[in-house]
Amino acid sequence: MLTRRHLRIKVFQALYAYAYDPQRGLIKAEKQLRQSIDEIYRLYLYDLAALVLIHRFAKERLEINRQKRLPSQEDLNPNLRFVENRFLSWLERNPRFKQEVEDLHIKFGDEKELIRKIFRDILEDERFQLYMEADHNDLKEDRKLVKYLYGTYLAENDDLHEVYEARNMFWSDDLDAAQAMVVKTITSFDTKREQESSLIPLIKNQEDLDFALKLFRISVNEGEKFESKILEKAEHWEGDRIAAIDQILMKMALAELVTFNQIPVKVTLNEYIELAKQYSTRRSGQFVNGILDKLQQEMTDSGEIRKIGRGLL
Repeated sequence: MLTRRHLRIKVFQALYAYAYDPQRGLIKAEKQLRQSIDEIYRLYLYDLAALVLIHRFAKERLEINRQKRLPSQEDLNPNLRFVENRFLSWLERNPRFKQEVEDLHIKFGDEKELIRKIFRDILEDERFQLYMEADHNDLKEDRKLVKYLYGTYLAENDDLHEVYEARNMFWSDDLDAAQAMVVKTITSFDTKREQESSLIPLIKNQEDLDFALKLFRISVNEGEKFESKILEKAEHWEGDRIAAIDQILMKMALAELVTFNQIPVKVTLNEYIELAKQYSTRRSGQFVNGILDKLQQEMTDSGEIRKIGRGLL
């Protein structure tokens, strides 16, 4: 489930693209913003599909061993603990997951060999072997193992991330959001309420999506006014000398401050200062902090920024 931080990042990316190609028009840009947000769900499904593929490789391996010309006793009576893992078995047969994988064209294709290599590495993992040999077998241990395998072999796998980025250049920024959704899916699964267990929705409610779309539109429509205010406070700086990313983030901050009267000023300022540190120059956080602090005080005094609700008056 996306946080407001993730939605701000998607709006920032959309504004950056729009700044360099305004001829696309606002309606088309908003549509692309919505598609960009939806793409995070596809990334989430890819990570889940990678887990399912590992599970299938495990089952295929057992069947191949059974078909040996001279199978051993272990081949004929294999340890089934991993192939019967409760979470992975549920996910693989989950009708909604299967339908969405098909509808959204979630396929690894030639990259299956990368997942197969990951599976071979897992077989040599000491923690995996302890799981297979343990006498105790319950849902908690099943979930614990899947979270470990996901965190160790998928979430931090640079080769897999390159595969994702080849599909969508923005997915490198979306990984943490998708990965948080995967972990929550694993953690929340319960065999006692299997019918209630489900995939994690991308957006918690319509209000969050409205926040992103409105933030984008106000940032565009009021951009020139916000830019004028920013330049007034940016002493000794010409407009073309201020980093483009800094300008976009400050316009977004001002749009959020004047539009969303239930978001505390401090929350908004901290969010955009952190985004400036993450996406712009080394000194951008300090620069953005200084400009926004001056502007929010001035605009609060003039009544342009008005907050309502407990603790915001």
